Amino acid sequence: MAPQHIGERSFGRGTRLDPRFRRVVQDIATLSWGLLAVSDSPMLALAVPSDGWPLNLPILLWDQRLAPHEQGSRELCASAPAGPALDALCVAADELFLMLQAAQICPANTAGVSIVTDGTGVALTADLPAAGTADAGWLLALAGQHGRATTVLPMADDGIWALLRCEAEGASIH
Repeated sequence: MAPQHIGERSFGRGTRLDPRFRRVVQDIATLSWGLLAVSDSPMLALAVPSDGWPLNLPILLWDQRLAPHEQGSRELCASAPAGPALDALCVAADELFLMLQAAQICPANTAGVSIVTDGTGVALTADLPAAGTADAGWLLALAGQHGRATTVLPMADDGIWALLRCEAEGASIH
């Protein structure tokens, strides 16, 4: 089954986000920023709901080469100092999932969605990273001009997402 694209009708440019929805996605970005900083990773993917992936992890970190870093993700999830932030991130992911279901953006029987964040912005996608097979191509496909991700909170202009968008759109990076 092909990945679904989360509807632009709900999050398109110029659309005012519900204040509660905005608070939850901002919480996700802020909490992710801290986890990215301690893990020295540029991007993080988050399961929505937090138990929605076959990885048995609520998050997947991406390393500096843009490869999924499952071992680093497992270590971060097992880290006692990261525990409270990770727990709060999972609560926010679950709250967001309930909002998406209530707005009928995600059907009740969906396998979940993914959030991709650089700690500044948040993008949603129905495309789930596959254990052991996700790679930089997954992020590139999400970020591209016709990408499978819907940005609901703008990513950093000078971050990896912006570079991926340029690469996907065929622009040169100097």
